[in-house]
Amino acid sequence: MISRLKIYGGVLSISIFFAIPFFLHAQTVTVDAANLLAHVEVSLSPRSGSFVEGSTFQVPILLNSKNKNINGVEVRINFDKEKLSIVDPSGGTSIIGLWVEPPVFDNTHGTASYVGVVPGGITTGSGLIDTITFKAKSPGKAVVSISSSSKILLNDGLGTGAQVDVGRAEYTILSKAPEGVVVFSETHPVQSDWYNNNSPTLSWSKDPGVTGFSYVLDTKPNTIPDNTIEGDDTIKTFEDLTDGLWYFHIKANKNGAWSTTGHFLLRIDTTPPAKFKPQTNFLVAAAVAAQRTLVSFFTTDNLSGIDHYEIGIIDKSQPATASPVFVQAESPFQVPLTEGGKFEVIVRAIDKANNIRDESIDVRQSFGIAKFFKEYPVYILLGIILLGVTLLVLHFLVGHHIIRYIRRVLEILKKESRKGAKKE
Repeated sequence: MISRLKIYGGVLSISIFFAIPFFLHAQTVTVDAANLLAHVEVSLSPRSGSFVEGSTFQVPILLNSKNKNINGVEVRINFDKEKLSIVDPSGGTSIIGLWVEPPVFDNTHGTASYVGVVPGGITTGSGLIDTITFKAKSPGKAVVSISSSSKILLNDGLGTGAQVDVGRAEYTILSKAPEGVVVFSETHPVQSDWYNNNSPTLSWSKDPGVTGFSYVLDTKPNTIPDNTIEGDDTIKTFEDLTDGLWYFHIKANKNGAWSTTGHFLLRIDTTPPAKFKPQTNFLVAAAVAAQRTLVSFFTTDNLSGIDHYEIGIIDKSQPATASPVFVQAESPFQVPLTEGGKFEVIVRAIDKANNIRDESIDVRQSFGIAKFFKEYPVYILLGIILLGVTLLVLHFLVGHHIIRYIRRVLEILKKESRKGAKKE
């Protein structure tokens, strides 16, 4: 046993003797501790894209655990607060089973955070942590990145942190084309109304950044103007348009993009209602009771239509007046009459564009009948009573067959007179 130990000791001494020079001349080896840690990746999808100013778009946050089982997530997001804002920080679907704190965001500082755990852990190549909904605020390049302070914990019972490879995305925000131009008019303000002005003036709004407008006026409701800039003025007057419906179409150019087309309807009617002739209708009963006569009238209007009628009366027995007082009326109109009076009745037809057509007719009282009824009311009353009594007597006679009995008596008398004549 001792001999063996001596032998082993001698061999060990010789080995150490030859090994000393090797250790004295060996080079120093440096090992990066980060390379010894498990690596995971957090990225954004899509990593690039173009979106129109004012629109919204979604950006999923994805986790690649690279065959490692993880159970803790702490992801911090940075975004360009001048170009983007978060509308909704969470899409509802996530690998996170329990949120340590709800997804939060700060549009003032351009940050968002997602902190939660995955009970039981997960191994995934593209696990959805959450989905951010962004709104494009202004044109330009917008960067969204995963902060280097983000942490992913392994499901090893010790909460070991993995090395996180963070991703970034760059989006292009395009200028929004201007919306349809808003048109208005001081001469024809309401599109559903008719106007008798055939020289309308139109104005329209001008958004910031608009360099010019293309417009056209025609009789078609859906015309799209061409892509030629007419100018950058915001007012236009058209003169001597014909009656009918006219449509003004306009679109704006902003940063080389054309807006949708705005439309404005003009309704023009400069023609008065059609000519007509009022008619008088004299009623005896009306003349007796109230000394009135009726004037009837009617006309049409081809474009805007008749809105209403007005009546003005001129008493020709009185000194002439510049203009009678007109009152709104309907047909037939009762004209009050005075004894011996003579009147001119003016019927004014007004269409919905306020065009006027005046027609007139002379009206006078029927003096004979009116005077008789006025001077002999007692005799008229007695005559009416007598007529009523006569009608009652006739009704009584007919109802009781008296007339038939009288006829029989007369027939008998005739027969008796014939017999007497034969005897003689």
